[in-house]
Amino acid sequence: MRQSKVTTNWDDVPVVMDLPYAARILALTPETLIKRAKAGKFPAYKEGKVWRVRKESLTAHLEKLEQGMSA
Repeated sequence: MRQSKVTTNWDDVPVVMDLPYAARILALTPETLIKRAKAGKFPAYKEGKVWRVRKESLTAHLEKLEQGMSA
């Protein structure tokens, strides 16, 4: 079984990532992110058969969640 590289530095995160990569960052499953993306609750897009999210969109999404938690 191939082990995936663990990213410990935000600068090492790719500009565009697939949902399994984003799921590892968020400690969620890719299936959860797909459900949220389909419901408009996660900023991912589908390119062919692969779901992707931009690093900038993921950052904005996390900031939005933090603001909601502090309200």
